[in-house]
Amino acid sequence: MRQPRTSTAASPRPEPTPVGTAAVPSGPAMEIELKLAVPPAAREAVRRRLNAYGAQRAVKLTSVYFDTADRRLASQRCALRVRRIGEGPGARWVQTFKCADEPGALSRRREWESVVPGPRPHLKSLADSPLTQLLAARPARLVPVFRSRFERTVRQVRFQGALIDVALDEGTLRAGRRAEPICELELELREGSVSAVFDLALDLSGRGRRALALQPAVESKATRGYRLAQRGAAGPTHADPEGFSALLQPRRTHLEVARRIVGHGVQRVLANAHGASLGNDPEYVHQARVALRRTRSALRVLGVATAADDPVAQDLRWMADCFGAMRDWDVLLTQSLPSLRRAAQGGDEEPWARLMARALARQQRQRKRLRAVLDSARFARTALRLLRWAEEPAIPTADRLAQWARRAIERGHGRVIAAGRHLPALPPQGRHRLRILAKRQRYALELLAPLLSGGAPARRLKALSRLQQLLGEINDVHVAVSMLPSLTRSRELVKRAERWSEKVVRRNLPRAQARLQQLQRRGSGA
Repeated sequence: MRQPRTSTAASPRPEPTPVGTAAVPSGPAMEIELKLAVPPAAREAVRRRLNAYGAQRAVKLTSVYFDTADRRLASQRCALRVRRIGEGPGARWVQTFKCADEPGALSRRREWESVVPGPRPHLKSLADSPLTQLLAARPARLVPVFRSRFERTVRQVRFQGALIDVALDEGTLRAGRRAEPICELELELREGSVSAVFDLALDLSGRGRRALALQPAVESKATRGYRLAQRGAAGPTHADPEGFSALLQPRRTHLEVARRIVGHGVQRVLANAHGASLGNDPEYVHQARVALRRTRSALRVLGVATAADDPVAQDLRWMADCFGAMRDWDVLLTQSLPSLRRAAQGGDEEPWARLMARALARQQRQRKRLRAVLDSARFARTALRLLRWAEEPAIPTADRLAQWARRAIERGHGRVIAAGRHLPALPPQGRHRLRILAKRQRYALELLAPLLSGGAPARRLKALSRLQQLLGEINDVHVAVSMLPSLTRSRELVKRAERWSEKVVRRNLPRAQARLQQLQRRGSGA
């Protein structure tokens, strides 16, 4: 977000380069920017709050994004655009090439920017950028892929000693006949601390009944434009263990890793929350919950933000609770009830039809409640607080992860074995606790794999995963049976469900016991 700057505190605009002359190359700059999605209902309130920093005139911007036919730039997370700033004789053209445009509300990207003669890319001004190598590997023409047209109102704001460009963009992204609206705030840090950017975002969102849902946006205009051009939807973002374990490095401290993990986890929650608020695919909710479980489990293993009254722990717990009820209904309708129906063949179909209709209606009501929460100011502010914490510098200490990874694994292993004693006699609450501990131990092994000699032992991970799965099936049928009385008055159906639940328990418990014995024989795997 380098052009234009309309605030009186901004530096002068560059003069347009005459047609036919060479553009002046510009070296790379580091762009640090927070992007916030502005819901339509909040536009006027956002404009009023921005006007408190001084009214500014909007400038029309039209950008065309270029790439090769095989999308070479996009495959390397790069973007090249040529932007017209203003209209009429006074308009000027600015070319920008950005690298490492990874999904994230707070982006850190290298960018090369220069004034160019017209609407086509001027490659000479990018001679010192990675674009030269990208195009030299397999020579290819650059072609237009998509374009954006919007009005930008930008102010330069002094806040908590930092200098921040605040831009409100309103317009449209277009690829062929397909289009998406643009309505977002961009807060670009010019000087000062990143924390000030988040604090300004929280200040603009406000508090109480007048708070605005300024959601951290994980997709840039370039990412959205490419998706639009490819006619694809942003699928669920998976919270794979590799993404979390890659953040561990032996020389980093517990707090350094914890902050990185919280940032990584919240980014994945936000990506899936956006999909969950728009569609019905249960995988969005599932992956958001997995991201939060991995994040909370990592903090527990690292010994950071573990107190019940810790603000970070409270925010993560509240965020996890947002998705919990929806996941219960998704599992009931996609897994538990179909399994119950297959197990209870025969009988009158009418009670089943009524039960399914009620379950579907309850699922849709829960989905509506979840969407209201995900689109709320509270959810947006919670995400901003967590991302702010993730970006704070960690206090240097002599403590290093490699010194205690083995002990952390051994402690977790001991808890699993202790909780699984007398498994066949455990009540549902005890089996549920054992499942949670097995899941935490699996997450811990996956997380700490880079610090363990030989990596995470595959056999122990497999045993933990199978133990968790077997106990999870028992827990799912237990939850399903507890939910049935609210969906049907048929005592026969409830009795069938109870018999089905007992059968699942009898089948799974000996298998779970065998997995526990395997874990006990093989030790912690640290």
